[in-house]
Amino acid sequence: MNLCINIVCLICFLTLFANAQNKNEADALEKFKKEQEQGAQKEEESFQYYRAEVTKQFETYTTEQERLFKEYTSQIEKKWGAKNVLTSSKKEYVSYDSKYSSRSSVDFETGTAKVEILMTEVEAKNPRMIEQKLKEQVAQLVVAKGGTDPLEIKNAVPPEGKPILAEQVMTREGKPVTEKTAKQFAEQTVQPAQVTQETVTGKDGIKRVVVGVQIPLVPNHVKKRATDFREQVKKESDRFGIDITLVFAIMHTESYFNPKAKSPVPAFGLMQLVPKSGARDAFFFAYKKDSLVTGEYLYVSSNNIELGTAYLTKLLTVEFRGVKDPKSKIYCAISAYNTGPGNVAKAFTGKRNVTQALPQINAMTSDQVFEHLKKNLPFEETRSYVAKVSERMGLYDEWSKE
Repeated sequence: MNLCINIVCLICFLTLFANAQNKNEADALEKFKKEQEQGAQKEEESFQYYRAEVTKQFETYTTEQERLFKEYTSQIEKKWGAKNVLTSSKKEYVSYDSKYSSRSSVDFETGTAKVEILMTEVEAKNPRMIEQKLKEQVAQLVVAKGGTDPLEIKNAVPPEGKPILAEQVMTREGKPVTEKTAKQFAEQTVQPAQVTQETVTGKDGIKRVVVGVQIPLVPNHVKKRATDFREQVKKESDRFGIDITLVFAIMHTESYFNPKAKSPVPAFGLMQLVPKSGARDAFFFAYKKDSLVTGEYLYVSSNNIELGTAYLTKLLTVEFRGVKDPKSKIYCAISAYNTGPGNVAKAFTGKRNVTQALPQINAMTSDQVFEHLKKNLPFEETRSYVAKVSERMGLYDEWSKE
């Protein structure tokens, strides 16, 4: 009888002990879950705070860029006049001297360079002075590496590793112009018959004469510049696993391989990345970290190619991962590089949601997708852009086989 009581007591004790243990374990689990949730919440709050701080940095940077550009153009207007303000663009590099009295420009699309000098009306009547000043300017341009324009200096834009026009201008003897032959090239280039003159009135009210001379680049100047970036493009294409010809075709269309390219958006460098949108997305995609990406950073060709390739990869593997046909996916990514994924979706459904556009895209052949984009993208620029990039991919086929 005592044995039975003892057994019952033991069972009760063990049950109570087990229940208590289970309760402790449940409490511990619940505590752990709460700690995890709180930790995740704090992490998310920290991330959002950091992202907001980076956004503020972008806004401050953009405001400062606008201020500096306005100050820069007002200095140009003062001497050259409002109708003669020329600044760098996607396909043209423009550099002024520190006094805004001369400028050099290179049009990377048409393959022409030009030097221009402001002179007084009296000086402009002296042919020898004109010739001397233009020769000096030409000799400087053909070996210039950039970074000396007043706006570039204020933005800490780094010079290129070699002259911007390296192997793109030739002497009469058919040899690339170097530092040693720059003066000889200038002598050959500046001929009285080629010198132009134009009278301008600056905002300061003074009349000046613009004297200038144009310089042709070599016929294959675009391919010459593209060659300079082959190693870097191959490196980043291999890293991200995308077609090298696509990267080259984008770069060709965006800047004609102008390393100092800048558009009013502003977008910077070879692949024309916008700091607060495409460049920021690309940096986060490549490094899983949000960060301020400046024009100074994007003017470094290796940085620009890395982030441009990363952004293309994001479009292909994230934004349009649901597109089944590989060619259709490329056409969508090309269009989105120019106008954003939302506008590509809008071309198919009238709405900016890519997921909603997928059934319609996947119901078409790649040729149908291509034609649809050319006809229905919201902007004319993008409609021609998708055609240009697609066509130019073929120009770099030989490099994809190396």
